[in-house]
Amino acid sequence: MDKLNLPTLVATPFFKRQSAYAQHNLPGSSGNPSGDQFISSVSRPNITNVHFAGLKLDPKGEFEIDLDDATLDDIINNKMRTTTFDIPDAVYAQLSPGNQKALIHMVRAAKILDSVFLKQDHPDNIRAKRLLEKAAAAGNETARKALMLFTLHNGIEGVNMYTPQSEPLRLFKNKQLQPGKGFYPQDLTKAELIKYILAHPEQASSILSNNTIVRRQGKRLVAIPYSVAFRREFEAAAKELLLAEKATDHAGLKEYLRWQAQALVNDSDPEMAFKSDRSWINLEDSPLEFTIGRESYEDRMSSDVATDPAVAKVLKELGIKAKSKDSIGVRVGIVNKDSYAIISQYRQHLEDFAKHNALLAPFVQTNSTPGQADGKMTFADVDLVAYTGDYAAIRGGTTVAQNLPNDDKLAPQLNAGSRLVFHRSVRQSVDPAREQKFKDALIDPSQQAYYQPDAMFRFVVGHEIAHSLGPKQTVDGRDKKAALGQYGDMLEENKADLISLVMTGYFVQTGVLTQDQANAIYLTWAAGELPFKQPSLDEAHRARSIMQLNYLREKGAIKIEPGGKLSIVPDKMPVAAEQMLKEVIQLQQSGDVSAAEKFVKYYAAWNDTLQYIADEQNKLHPKLYRYINQPFAKKLLAKQVDSSLT
Repeated sequence: MDKLNLPTLVATPFFKRQSAYAQHNLPGSSGNPSGDQFISSVSRPNITNVHFAGLKLDPKGEFEIDLDDATLDDIINNKMRTTTFDIPDAVYAQLSPGNQKALIHMVRAAKILDSVFLKQDHPDNIRAKRLLEKAAAAGNETARKALMLFTLHNGIEGVNMYTPQSEPLRLFKNKQLQPGKGFYPQDLTKAELIKYILAHPEQASSILSNNTIVRRQGKRLVAIPYSVAFRREFEAAAKELLLAEKATDHAGLKEYLRWQAQALVNDSDPEMAFKSDRSWINLEDSPLEFTIGRESYEDRMSSDVATDPAVAKVLKELGIKAKSKDSIGVRVGIVNKDSYAIISQYRQHLEDFAKHNALLAPFVQTNSTPGQADGKMTFADVDLVAYTGDYAAIRGGTTVAQNLPNDDKLAPQLNAGSRLVFHRSVRQSVDPAREQKFKDALIDPSQQAYYQPDAMFRFVVGHEIAHSLGPKQTVDGRDKKAALGQYGDMLEENKADLISLVMTGYFVQTGVLTQDQANAIYLTWAAGELPFKQPSLDEAHRARSIMQLNYLREKGAIKIEPGGKLSIVPDKMPVAAEQMLKEVIQLQQSGDVSAAEKFVKYYAAWNDTLQYIADEQNKLHPKLYRYINQPFAKKLLAKQVDSSLT
C-alpha cells in the first residue's frame, strides 16, 4: 500500500503499516416521510447532458424507472411508515464538548462508508442515486418519488412486501441484484465460479474470503482486498475516526477508535480486526456508540458455491474455511442507560442457564463468565443518530438489536466475547392504534392482556445473548453457517429465538421472572411471528418465523386455526422450543446441507392457517415499508469542526 495521506495515523503508536494483500421487526409509527433519509456517497461522478424524457434519466436510456407514478404514490402514501432517529438538543447538550465533536466525526465516517455498501450491493447504485438526485432537484416528480424508494432500500432493488410471495421490487428496467451482489462480476454464474475454483484451487481461499471483491482480469478472476477496492473511502473514514479519537474524553472509546481506524486500512491483517473488536467489546460505559458492522447475509454466491460437493471436497483437502462476503453497515448513537437493569439481569444469569441446559452445556467455556476479561459480553441501549450502509438498506424490516462480532470473526473464536447493542429508537416507534386493531383481529380475548410490546425487549435480549451459546462450528471444524449454505443464517437465527424461549422458561423456574412475565414474552413473540405473506427461503428471518410457528403448532404450544385467534399453552412453550432447538443444533453440528434443506422446507411449508393469518393481517392495511428519517445526523453534518489531526 502506498503511504497514506494521514500523517497522524502514521505517528500514533497504535497504527501499523502492512501490505494491503498480506455483517426483528417492530411496528413503526405511521405517517409519510418528512424529509430525505441521511445517506450520501463519497463518489460523485460527473453527470452531463441529462435529459428527462418520461421515466428515462439518461440519454442512453440505461436508467429507466420501472415503476409508474400511481405505484410510487401508493407505496409512499399508503404503505410506508417513518421511523425518525432524532435526538433532543438537551440530550446532546449533556455530552461533554469533546464527545459532541467526536459524535460529529463519527457521523461523517458513517456517511463516507455508506458508499462502500452501495458498491458492494450493485455496481450501478451510486450512478443511479446521483441521477435520481439530479433529476429530483430539477423538478422531476417521478424521480423525487423514486429517490425515496432508493433511500428506503439504499439501492436499486428492494423487496415487494405486498405480493402473495416475496419478490423483488426494482426501480429500473434491466437493473437487478445478482446472487453475488456487487461482490462478484455481474455476469459470473455459480456454475462458472465452481468450474474456476476447481481449476484454480490455489485461489479458493482469497475468492471465498469475507473481505475481498472478485473481478475479472482477462480470463482470470482476481480477489481484491476491501482495503484496496475501497481505499479512498476507508482512508477517509479512518481519518474521521482519528479526529473523533482526538476529541473524545472517554479513554476506552479513544482506544477503540484508534484500533478501528487501523482495522479499516489494514483489513488483510486479522490482528487489527481482532484488536478493534476486542476494544469495542470492552466499552462498558461509553457515552457514544460507533459500530462498523461486517455481516454476511447479502452474499448468496459464496455460500452456494462453497456447498457444491466438488468445491467442498477441495476446501476440506486444503483446510480452507469458506466465508460469505461481509457487507458494511454503520451505526452511530448516544448510549441510554434507562434499560440497563433488564439487560444486566439476563447477563447475570446467562452462564447458569447455559450450564444447566443439557443441549448447551457441552459448548460452555469454563472461562467465559460474562463480565470477566475472557468471553465477556457488554451491552448498550442506543438512541440512534445515523444508520448507513447495509443497516440503512431496509428491505424487509428494521433491526431492533445486534450481537456482534459474528462467529466467523476472530474475536469470538478467541473467546474475546461480544457486544450486544439495542436500538431503542426502533423498538419505541410503535403505533398504538394499529396495535389495538391487531389484537382484536388475531389474539384470543382471554390472552390479550399478555400482548405487551415492551415484553419483546426481554425476548430480544435473550435472542441476542443466545448467539453466544451453542456450537461455534461443525463437528469437523467448518464454519457452521457457510457449511449449511443458504440455510446457515436461517438456522442460526432460529437457534437464537428458541434459546430465548427456553431461557424464559428457565427464568420462571429460578424465580428471575414471574409466570405472567413469561406469558407476556411467549404471547408477544408468537404474535410477532404471524406472517403478512408467504416468504421465500431467501428471506432468512421471515422464513424462520414460519418454521417456528409450524413447529410449535405441531407440538401444541401455539394454537391458531383458520377462523380462529392466536393463543399459547404456557407450559408447553419452553418444552416445544427445546425440542426444536435440539434438531437445529444437530444440523449446525453436522453441517449437512441436504438435511438442513429437508428440515427447512418441511417446517417452512405454507398452509391454509398461515394464509388465513396473512389475509387477516392485510385487512388491517399494514404499512410494511420502513423509511428511516435521520434529521439529527443532517444537523451534525452542518456543524463546523476542526478537521486537522495535528
